[in-house]
Amino acid sequence: MNNRPLSTALFSCAIAASLAGCASVGPRGIELSRTDFNVAIQRTDAEQLLLNVVRQRYSDPVMFLDISSVSSSMSRSANLSLSGFFPQGLGSDSYNGGVGGSFSESPLVFYSPNTGERFVRQMLTPIDLRTLSLLLQSGWSIERVLLLGSESIAGISNSATGDGSFRKLVDQLRSLQRTEQLTFAIETYGTVDVLVIIPAASAVTTAAYLEVCRLLQIQPDGKPIRMQRAVGSRDASGNYLSIVTRSLFSSLYYLSNGVEAPPADTRSGVLQPRAVRGGIFDGGDLFNVRSSDSMPANAAIRVRYRDRWFYVPDSDPDTRTTFALLSILLLLQSSDTAKMSPLISLSPSR
Repeated sequence: MNNRPLSTALFSCAIAASLAGCASVGPRGIELSRTDFNVAIQRTDAEQLLLNVVRQRYSDPVMFLDISSVSSSMSRSANLSLSGFFPQGLGSDSYNGGVGGSFSESPLVFYSPNTGERFVRQMLTPIDLRTLSLLLQSGWSIERVLLLGSESIAGISNSATGDGSFRKLVDQLRSLQRTEQLTFAIETYGTVDVLVIIPAASAVTTAAYLEVCRLLQIQPDGKPIRMQRAVGSRDASGNYLSIVTRSLFSSLYYLSNGVEAPPADTRSGVLQPRAVRGGIFDGGDLFNVRSSDSMPANAAIRVRYRDRWFYVPDSDPDTRTTFALLSILLLLQSSDTAKMSPLISLSPSR
């Protein structure tokens, strides 16, 4: 029996498999690694930001460790062995062989601690009005943006111990925004930016607009509401309402009020409950971080700190949205917003 064709076929198949294994990883390498790296970086960035919010709750120093670059090399190899014994005239052949291969990836991640003067300025510099304008013009909720990014407007304090007037103000502004009765713009006078909130003609007779005017102590005449960074209820000229913006550090501290205080840490004095008018701070629909002794299930973000788990439930879209806004603010504060073009810019004559 002549089995030479069979042995030749087996040898050819093995060679083909070996050559395929030695082929370049090429585009397949991107498919194998890019998404995984993307997901890992996004997840750990979120965990780091949550960690620093929790640190603020404990009055511990914040620390950010940036990923400066990621590189990865991939290799794929294959090996082939084939042997056979082909006795003449015995009617059967004996074969022995094998095909093997391996795939390896060597990622290299570079970290850089975010420290020094640049980091301090990033954390302590008040948020620019141009930044607020960019967020508002991009469709972010005015309620969420102003709660997170401002200390006061027209002398109305945005603090946990306030009388609730600020929350009433931003609630009414949000009501107008939902019905598309507000537009936003930025005006520039020399080096001074002015945030402009423009009510639609149809908004002037609404209860929400009238309440906004009452709280801001302005006439309900439908004119644009102009705000400039200043202390008090109005700027020195009296032409603009004042707005005091938060720093990123202040925003982290404000949101840390929404971190659930573990009872054991409160009893031991490790942290103090943050009292507000009427009781303990309630993050409401803005920001709530839960704590647990065991690893939480179904957490959108979770981090372990001081032997406990702190997490945002996946079923809490309000907190997740606020957290996303905080992440964007962190990025904007690390960039030069003065070089960014606003979506809408008005001439001062308007």
